[in-house]
Amino acid sequence: MARLSSSLPAMLIAICAMAAPGQAQTPRVSPDYHARVWVAGFETPVEIRQSGLRRRIEVAQGGLIQTYIADRVRGSLTVMTAGGQGRVAFVFPLPREEQLSPLPLDLLVIERGAARMTRTGASNIAGRSCQRYRYSGYLGRAGSVCATREGIVLELHPDGRRRPLYQVLSLTPARQAPGWFAPTPDYQLAVLPGVGGTVGTVSGAD
Repeated sequence: MARLSSSLPAMLIAICAMAAPGQAQTPRVSPDYHARVWVAGFETPVEIRQSGLRRRIEVAQGGLIQTYIADRVRGSLTVMTAGGQGRVAFVFPLPREEQLSPLPLDLLVIERGAARMTRTGASNIAGRSCQRYRYSGYLGRAGSVCATREGIVLELHPDGRRRPLYQVLSLTPARQAPGWFAPTPDYQLAVLPGVGGTVGTVSGAD
């Protein structure tokens, strides 16, 4: 479990890196939504908010709350940590090159990385209908995936696992307030060189 936990931040950063298409990719913007997602190895469900070219992922693990905000408008990745030692937010340049995410939330990511995709039927997950596919070749593995017609992946189940790698518990399509996608003033902000635009703070996330 310790080895898995140490890799969780890297996995979350990879998810954020795939938050939305980069300039060199086919233009596509996911719908706005808030989702609670069960992910293997996490103590509590992961909270995800998507708004256009911005995505926020929040996870509570081992007494810490870690938040990852990918902003493709500003070209920044903000990593926020809140715990007993205070609150700090590091802002990094967001890579534009496409990567293979271990936990893809957009069906397009799997389509680009899989050698084969075959539609096998329909399912219902978290009260949402989704189309189920068999894939082979994504990250060198085969398995099944279920995605909404908008392309939001509700479940990813690689072959050989007893349970899915992740599954959406609830999905609420709704506009997300801009305040969710910037640190609040109680965070100590550290901006690394190379970050485009201006990364500010907001007074709240209502």
